[in-house]
Amino acid sequence: MIKAVKIRLYPTFKQKELLNSHFNGCRFIYNNALNYKMMLYKEYNIKKSKIDIINELPEVKEEFSWLKNVKAEVLQNVIDVLDKAFQNFFSGNGYPKFKNKRAKQSFTSTQNFKVLDNTNKLVFLKNKIKFKCSERDVVLLRNTKIKKITYSKDKIGNYFASVLIEANIENTYNQSTNEVGIDLGIKSFLTTSEGEKIDNPKFLKTSEIKLKKVQRNLSRKVKGSKNFNKCRVKLAKLHNKIQNQREYFLHKVSNKLISENHTIFCETLKVKNMLKNHKLAKSISDVSWSKFITILEYKSGWYGRNLIKIGIFEPSSKTCNNCGHKKEELLLSERIFKCEKCSHNEDRDVNAAKNIKRIGRNYPKFKLVEWNVGLAMKQEENLSDFIEFDKNS
Repeated sequence: MIKAVKIRLYPTFKQKELLNSHFNGCRFIYNNALNYKMMLYKEYNIKKSKIDIINELPEVKEEFSWLKNVKAEVLQNVIDVLDKAFQNFFSGNGYPKFKNKRAKQSFTSTQNFKVLDNTNKLVFLKNKIKFKCSERDVVLLRNTKIKKITYSKDKIGNYFASVLIEANIENTYNQSTNEVGIDLGIKSFLTTSEGEKIDNPKFLKTSEIKLKKVQRNLSRKVKGSKNFNKCRVKLAKLHNKIQNQREYFLHKVSNKLISENHTIFCETLKVKNMLKNHKLAKSISDVSWSKFITILEYKSGWYGRNLIKIGIFEPSSKTCNNCGHKKEELLLSERIFKCEKCSHNEDRDVNAAKNIKRIGRNYPKFKLVEWNVGLAMKQEENLSDFIEFDKNS
């Protein structure tokens, strides 16, 4: 199994200079290669391929001698990243943008590195860089094959390394047979089919007053001055704190679900379309549904669990889980689901979670025994017409 382990680096002053030279060299090559491709196409209608630009790198290094301190394979990976950016553009995404030196910096290496056995140090270009991570990840790094490492530097100035390894992860959780349906929301972050609710901590909203104060101070500073940079770093630290709080919360909730249940049923959410509602866009962004589902997906693969996504058009909120009657309209303000047919009353989110579990269990052509462990089903069509309602399931 391929896994990425993110570690915090603590380089010395000279090691920082080495890493910064690689960051600067990668950004310089990326921006100039992008400008070069744009100029050739606009003025001469010439398209330069990835191989053509890589073959011209030795000439560029001769012209700019400081680039000789940067590994050749790192610069080649930069051209590969630019080529993928253009491929994404031709697939319908945005046009590649120039890199900013104040934004997050990164470069990828696939050669000449290892983790020392006795100490928590990562060797890069004969430099032993100290790092910190959990003891379990340290054992993995020492005893597994490292495929590649991506070094990064955030806006604050912290250094990290994302190490891609091939490892066999032990399943430390019990072999549970429980099944649960989950309904994601804004007021309550998560509601299970068992009636358990997890409140939404709203990290962005709780820090909004501090953010506004720092942003207001930043707007009053002269752009490019020392005070401007100090305030910019202060704002970046605050955003980083909010991000860390959110990630810790998502991992905590996902670990609880994975440890207690063998099969998890959830909705297929189109968050990009939901963000078009400007009244709820900030709250939807803060709650991070997409990231939470992504975390559940890869942890399901690690620990032998099943994550089943029901169709995007399934009426889980409008359907009564007691009799199967579907409401024509359901306002967002109606927090209690009241069935017009059987007079069944239940919390709206609990009712939706029970429906998600029922729909997921009754998908045709799929049985729990035959599902590949850890793989999420991706249903793009509405299969509600093929599902026979069963209130006992």
